[in-house]
Amino acid sequence: MDLIKKHLCNSILFFILPVSVFLTFNKHSRSRVDSYKSVIWADAAGYYVYLPLYFIYDNDALKLPERIVERTGNGFAIDTVNNKVITKYTSGVAFLQFPFFAASHVVAKLFNDSPDGFSSVYRYGIMLAAVFYGCLGLWFLCRFLQNYFNTYVSFLTVLAIFLCTNLFYYTIDASGMSHVYSFFLCSALLYYAASYISLLTVKSLFILVLLIVIAALIRPTNILFVSVPLFLNTGNMEELKDRLLLFYMNKKILVFGFLLSCLVLVPQLIYWYNLSGSLFHYSYGSEGFVNWNNPQLLKIWFSTNNGLFLYSPLLLLSVASCFYMISKKEKNGIWVMTIFFAASYLFASWHDWTFGCSFGSRPFVEYYPLFAIPVAFVLSNMKSNYHKVAVYGFIVFCCYLNFDMTYYYDGCFYGGDWDIETYLQLLK
Repeated sequence: MDLIKKHLCNSILFFILPVSVFLTFNKHSRSRVDSYKSVIWADAAGYYVYLPLYFIYDNDALKLPERIVERTGNGFAIDTVNNKVITKYTSGVAFLQFPFFAASHVVAKLFNDSPDGFSSVYRYGIMLAAVFYGCLGLWFLCRFLQNYFNTYVSFLTVLAIFLCTNLFYYTIDASGMSHVYSFFLCSALLYYAASYISLLTVKSLFILVLLIVIAALIRPTNILFVSVPLFLNTGNMEELKDRLLLFYMNKKILVFGFLLSCLVLVPQLIYWYNLSGSLFHYSYGSEGFVNWNNPQLLKIWFSTNNGLFLYSPLLLLSVASCFYMISKKEKNGIWVMTIFFAASYLFASWHDWTFGCSFGSRPFVEYYPLFAIPVAFVLSNMKSNYHKVAVYGFIVFCCYLNFDMTYYYDGCFYGGDWDIETYLQLLK
């Protein structure tokens, strides 16, 4: 029994990872390469295009395969006059995908597949990348939770986060999107933040800074991850002051680590400079946070069109548990609740609060490691059998709902903001 307990988190890598690889390969084996169900389509193509552009075509946009923009869902554009690829997405995802892209390119040459960066072998590389980072994120999250909860609660929490939310969809189905990569970074950030707070090692501090920089490179809104090392396990203002003092005392190492980590930003800055003549460039054009004065909070939480709680109701348990933690004056309750509302306000202020063709409110996926903390807390503090039956029953229901909706989901919600009839069709 002790042996099982010791290696329960490791089973994520030895069992869940290979099962997930099978599931994603099986899922996409029935998808046409150049269709909206491909892992290199629309936004995903915009994240990925850096890799073939620079490592296969030497930044020569006109050498890209014929009609590749249309064949990948217009996730990027080609300026034929200036011979440039135009993508509004930053290169953080491509940075993490690179090892799998490189391996795919070698395989393509060895087995005489088309080494063009867009053939089937590269798509399978992206699927492997998403599953690898997703499961590694689950492992980091499990190991982090073990610092505060028993192994069984930690493992069950991680399993629930994966199987009961749209994290599963963005790992298995929409493998080319950015969210599973940000989820991994947030999980690793929690793990190394806890490590640094307890051990104060220079290595952990360097890794913390690097993770935050890469996360911001993937999605600038991930800058909220800065709150992890600052607020994790701080219960009052005195503890917060001590945490800030801790980082201030190591400011030289912190600055050096930041400058060193910024090397990962150099390719992005060069791309922007070649594209716009400036090292810093807002690539989203007229898109922006235009609803600051009218955030669509009710819709982003409860709309049938990608509302957070209607597609991942497990998050209701997390939010309720935050209030429970706050009432018990437990550390992290106020912080996690603040992040939830701050992220909600941010995403509800975006010009398209649905975030296009999504499965649930996808920008929340990167914050699920934080929302796992209150879930683990409530699983650890159930006193009566009635509470256990209610909570575990709700988790099983969320798992069933997630699998059922994922199976029938076709990539977009085709109904209105409060179209319950179309929503119920996903619950066949």
